[in-house]
Amino acid sequence: MTFKDWLYDVYLKGNGEMLSDATVSKYINGVNTISKEMIKMKIIDKPLENMELYELDKSIENILKNLIFQEKDNQGNRMYSNSLKRFRCYKFFNTDLIQKGEKEENIISRDKNLTVTEKEALIKSRRGQGYFRNELLKKYNNKCIITGISIPEVLVASHIKPWIICDNDARVNRSNGLLLSATYDKLFDSGLITFKADGQIKLSKMINQDNRKRLNLSERKIYDIKYTEEMESFLKYHNDIIFVK
Repeated sequence: MTFKDWLYDVYLKGNGEMLSDATVSKYINGVNTISKEMIKMKIIDKPLENMELYELDKSIENILKNLIFQEKDNQGNRMYSNSLKRFRCYKFFNTDLIQKGEKEENIISRDKNLTVTEKEALIKSRRGQGYFRNELLKKYNNKCIITGISIPEVLVASHIKPWIICDNDARVNRSNGLLLSATYDKLFDSGLITFKADGQIKLSKMINQDNRKRLNLSERKIYDIKYTEEMESFLKYHNDIIFVK
């Protein structure tokens, strides 16, 4: 499925209507424009549309830090950053996550600066296992933040800032994690939901009113995410870079 097809078929307004032709063109042109300009500036080394998800995550972070991009984005009323977020969401839902995981783990396996034990710990953290998962289970009393479900087999130790972007300390840091049941983990990883520091949930416009009811989600709801100051930078990253408004 192309980005264009995805925007027409998947991205619905809150009232269930599809995006207009003009809006779809705006997002596509936004991604293409930024891709060409960032290649010219040597911020990225190949077109965004040719990147895999783990490459895209790294590239978007670098693009959003670029001062020239920031000025252009401000002048364009955030159209360019919004286009990038939607493109990242499209890539997420059209990526083989098993292959993605294997490639990310290969990065650690090839790191000659890490011991075998360190490599095992980092790979387990990527899978939401080992020390990272155990710390989140303790922090959240073995319960999903949103549903309260306490069945360990359906609980996912989810990274707030994607594992691939983090340094090795952040990859195993429980302040960079939330404990969510599988459906809500997928919503969070894809950028369709996020949380403010006070625990208030934010919902993407991609989740229409019918699905908000089915998911029992409302932006008025506040959840106990057990916020600490150390979580601030991770939540800011998720809100600013991954969350699709």
